[in-house]
Amino acid sequence: MKIVSQVMRKQIFRAMIIGGVVGLFGVGIFLGILQASNQFSIKNDSNEVANKSNSNTKGETITTAGGATNGPILFASQAGVYSNYESASAFVSEHPSLKESAIVEVDGKFHVWTSVVTDESQLVFLKDPATFKKAFTLSGDSCKEATLAELPSVLTDKNATKLNFKDNSKDSTLPADWQSIGAAASSISSDTSIIRLQVLAHYKSKNACLQVKF
Repeated sequence: MKIVSQVMRKQIFRAMIIGGVVGLFGVGIFLGILQASNQFSIKNDSNEVANKSNSNTKGETITTAGGATNGPILFASQAGVYSNYESASAFVSEHPSLKESAIVEVDGKFHVWTSVVTDESQLVFLKDPATFKKAFTLSGDSCKEATLAELPSVLTDKNATKLNFKDNSKDSTLPADWQSIGAAASSISSDTSIIRLQVLAHYKSKNACLQVKF
């Protein structure tokens, strides 16, 4: 009986040692898997942050670059953009603060702008509805008529020398209806940024050769 008891004790002791070793090995494997999982999660989080940062940078470049074509950059205060004119017009009619705004079509999208300036620091933003900066260039390179091709340089002139329509003198380098369109724009507002917007919106809507690029 003593021999059997000793054998059983040895077996129990051996089983305890084996169990302990297996347990430690299992804990080691678990900790290794947990550490690898944490490292993978951290790597994914870092990649996601990097991707978001790159995405935001690209978005900002698209908004402010305005360099799709060569030429001076103009800045618009934009209240919204719509897929059709009716929706844009309905939006304007819902907000009294947009009474001096204009709808400008670019590549099939209808942008509601409240002003256009040559210097970003001159932008004035509305709160209701909230407006934001939209940078762009205006090109008349595709215009066969010289007076239309001249419009981008007139509208990007920082001195706005030809946007003063109080002088009724005729300028042969500009469209024949320049004075009448300017007078109509001036009746909406005396603000040069709004006059520039109204004139741009009018000629852009009538002449596909005038191209706005973001």
